[in-house]
Amino acid sequence: MGRTLYLNENKNDLWVLRDGPSVRIKGRERATQRVPVRLLSRVVIIGNVRLDAGAITLFTENDIPVVFMNRRAEDVAVAIPYNHRLPTHYREQKIFLESEDNICRFEDWANTKRMVMQVNMLKRLHRPIADKLTYGIGEGNYQKLLSQMKPHNEWKWMLVTGIATNLFRGLIIEYLLKADINPHLGVVHRRHNFGLALDICYIMGAESDMQSIQFFGCSKKNSYMKMKGKNWVLTDTGMRNIIQRFENRRAAMKNMVEDIIDELFELMRELRT
Repeated sequence: MGRTLYLNENKNDLWVLRDGPSVRIKGRERATQRVPVRLLSRVVIIGNVRLDAGAITLFTENDIPVVFMNRRAEDVAVAIPYNHRLPTHYREQKIFLESEDNICRFEDWANTKRMVMQVNMLKRLHRPIADKLTYGIGEGNYQKLLSQMKPHNEWKWMLVTGIATNLFRGLIIEYLLKADINPHLGVVHRRHNFGLALDICYIMGAESDMQSIQFFGCSKKNSYMKMKGKNWVLTDTGMRNIIQRFENRRAAMKNMVEDIIDELFELMRELRT
């Protein structure tokens, strides 16, 4: 599992340049850093960071997805490797959309998987309630319990969960590409760009909720957010907190994503028969 390179807008005016099989990261008040691309598996660009075209193509040539976003979790874009060939499992994936029964089968599987992860999240954060969930939990009940744990300011909540989800999306796309699966061919998010990645984000929604709740538990004693104009934005410290929490859970989330991909292949085989 390679490293994630985070490039965050700051007062140093970062400039990223291609340097053979590496990238050079330059800044006004920092020493130049050279990062070999072979050590990386994903790149996340936050805010106004200057990259030359050679750096972007170096990442994509090495099958490294690049996620772009701002501090408000908006303006999200993803650069991924491109070639003219369809992914190896593209035709197999189309089985999910061949009939209404197959679509329902996929949606039932996705909703069940999502519910299991919701229960597991509640067990970590709200054990007394989770112990009473003998038969699982419905989406409405989950959202009701979640509303008791998240902050009252909906804008702050959407900001933090948006950043966390963007990080998840990059991780998911990375492993879909490694499995040679088309990340666009979704079912719940049919006809969306990166539809299958969004389907898996939907399944793993409770993980994003959990990390966001933990963030707000820490932010009460720290200056992780500030007002900019009429909206809240994350401070550098707040962004680092989200990233650090994500990295601490990255091995566990990698296992979750790979487990979901394995189950996708099992479901494809079942539907073919």
